[in-house]
Amino acid sequence: MKRLAAAFLLLLACAPSAAARGLSATDGPLPFKPETVAPTNLHAFLLRPDEAPAAYYPRTPSFAWDPVSARGGSYEFELATSRAFSDSSILFSYKDLTIPAVAVDHQLPWMTGVPYALWAHVRWVSPNGKKVTPWSQPHGFNVRWADSDYPQQLPAPAGLIRWKPIEGATAYEVLYPDIRPSVAFTTTTNVADEREFFTLHDKAGWGASIRWRVRAVRYINDKDTLSNGLPRVTYGPWSKTFTSVNPPASLGVLAPTSTISDTWDKAGSPARPHELTPAFTWTPTAPVESGISFGSSLYRIYIFTDDHCVNRIFTGSIVGTPAFAPRTQGGPLSLPSNTLDLNLWKSGKIGSKGSEGNAFDATGKPVQANEVAGTQVGSGTGATSSGSSGSSGSSSTPAASSSGGGFAGVDLWDSGWPTGRYYWTVVPVTVGAEITAPSTSTDPNQIVSTPVFYQDTEVPQDACESGRGMSFGKVSSPVVTSTSSRPFVAGLAPSGRMIASAKKVPALHDSPLVAWEPAVGATQYEVQVSRKRYPWVAVQKTLTYSTATVLPLKKKDVGTWWYRVRGINPALPSGAQNLSWSAPVKISITGDQFVVVK
Repeated sequence: MKRLAAAFLLLLACAPSAAARGLSATDGPLPFKPETVAPTNLHAFLLRPDEAPAAYYPRTPSFAWDPVSARGGSYEFELATSRAFSDSSILFSYKDLTIPAVAVDHQLPWMTGVPYALWAHVRWVSPNGKKVTPWSQPHGFNVRWADSDYPQQLPAPAGLIRWKPIEGATAYEVLYPDIRPSVAFTTTTNVADEREFFTLHDKAGWGASIRWRVRAVRYINDKDTLSNGLPRVTYGPWSKTFTSVNPPASLGVLAPTSTISDTWDKAGSPARPHELTPAFTWTPTAPVESGISFGSSLYRIYIFTDDHCVNRIFTGSIVGTPAFAPRTQGGPLSLPSNTLDLNLWKSGKIGSKGSEGNAFDATGKPVQANEVAGTQVGSGTGATSSGSSGSSGSSSTPAASSSGGGFAGVDLWDSGWPTGRYYWTVVPVTVGAEITAPSTSTDPNQIVSTPVFYQDTEVPQDACESGRGMSFGKVSSPVVTSTSSRPFVAGLAPSGRMIASAKKVPALHDSPLVAWEPAVGATQYEVQVSRKRYPWVAVQKTLTYSTATVLPLKKKDVGTWWYRVRGINPALPSGAQNLSWSAPVKISITGDQFVVVK
């Protein structure tokens, strides 16, 4: 008996520990027999598994590894903030993976470490769950914006600031640090106006140097929670502080001068399509006053679907800049509601976001800007019946914002370029005093303040028919799913390894993993699979917040297939949030039928 006990103790001493086998602290009791060889060559990638390894990724990557020699079974994948993979550090895990790869459908936080902040590992589990390999060696990486993705200043006309669009950004936050308190607002385009520095001021803005910063914003799905509750911010790093200098005003006849975003159209040049909702500029004029001296000129832009400017789809906010760029948050200025407050603005007060107060079009009907939270493009807010007022005649009830969360939907539909386009014009706005009962006060020191209102001085239709307008196109670029020579496709080889396809028409054993580059403004993507390119009949549909997915095609699905991808932008009007489809990509599933290539 003593010999048996001694032998048993010796066996325990020689048995490898959980740590020595590479098993993590999350394994708990071991009701299975451990195998000896862990999966190897675990690595991350964005588009293809054969791309060069990187220490930093601008978005959540996919992962691939070499398969184990055992037949059947599945893989278990974990991602954590510690290479020890303690329970509290695990962000998420995937089980029952049937291929040696995973397309991650989670948005990771910006994290950097020394050398890495995020760690992944994988192991194989037998079909009956009674055998398991050790975990692979941890693979470390970081997630942050690329060095080239800090916003950079671009040239812009007077009254505007402009920056280089950032890949993967769904919005931008702009900061004017010299205003106290500082002013920040949000936009989905790469242009912003300087309305705070111009509106109702006698001299501010013109000839002034305006400092500003901008940072890109990415959409985070609130329902995509990480296992340990680690927060994820929606924004990237702030740019350095830029300076824009506005030249002295050169007043003239009011006329549109440019439409600008990623594309810059100037008056007299052919119209071009814009991928982002643009900003608009015009020649500044002297104020149109109606018995009240109120500082700067005031303007409002309107956008229509016809060249006579009758079918209105967008109403701009009142601004004192010779430019307007739409904001999704931090929209209309809270304009003075009386003559006392008006005089404060003239002396240099800078207004914050809020209500324009009593504002009317040239026919005396109320007008509400599309920048008001809860309003979306085409809602017809404040619209009048069709006719000389040039409005759409739709309901004056604000539509629910498609972007939600106190944001205004200011992005435009695709215009159907090159045949379809939009038309815009700008009209002067004046300040009027409301008629009130005369004061009965006998106190000579009492300051009498009269309520004021804001009114267009011209019907937009007249401005357009006189030739004072410009046209432009709005398009959404298709999702990029390939280079000119081969698509971003990987899949299983007959050996069971995950390989990147080197062919223009990938031929894969099964389970193709497809990837794509982020689309401008897209927060989600739809992937469809069809047996034919035409007529297209979607037999599989997938929605994902990632930029990669595994198509549901197994080795039994032998034959030719097609897939396509499109982005979804919730900041667009309801019913028009789907962006353009990518070109269909042809792939072939060979199953167990394969050709040996020498």
